[in-house]
Amino acid sequence: MASINSLYLLTPMTGRTSGAERTTVIGTVEMKWRTFWIAVFAMVPGGILTGVFFPMLNTWALLWIPAVEAAAFLLIERRSKEGLQLRTYQAMFDKKRSNVNTFYLCGQPVDVNGEKFGIIRQIAVPVYRDDDDSRPMQSNHFEDFEAFSR
Repeated sequence: MASINSLYLLTPMTGRTSGAERTTVIGTVEMKWRTFWIAVFAMVPGGILTGVFFPMLNTWALLWIPAVEAAAFLLIERRSKEGLQLRTYQAMFDKKRSNVNTFYLCGQPVDVNGEKFGIIRQIAVPVYRDDDDSRPMQSNHFEDFEAFSR
């Protein structure tokens, strides 16, 4: 039994998405796997556009490849600077799917009409633990508490 290696669960320590930032060497370039697959799949429409425009533009048609690659990385890898920092394509889908009185939060619809609005109130008052009489009067009723909190 002493020769069996111990197995440790690292997910609580490293996080569920820790593998997203890991890099690997592909060819002679170090990059994330997600970056590699975006580049590979963006080559397909870039190659098609190059093939279509090559008879008209000759070697200038090769500029479609970096243009399509840049557009793919802009849409897929870039995150918004404010708010939930969603990826660009997620923010575009949420904006397109939103209707009047329905908002999308992380891809899930949030119906504004179904929510009840209320007032946010202070739910605690300071508690004095010393024995002097300078502390405010303690109350057991909500109405009294509401008067003290103003």
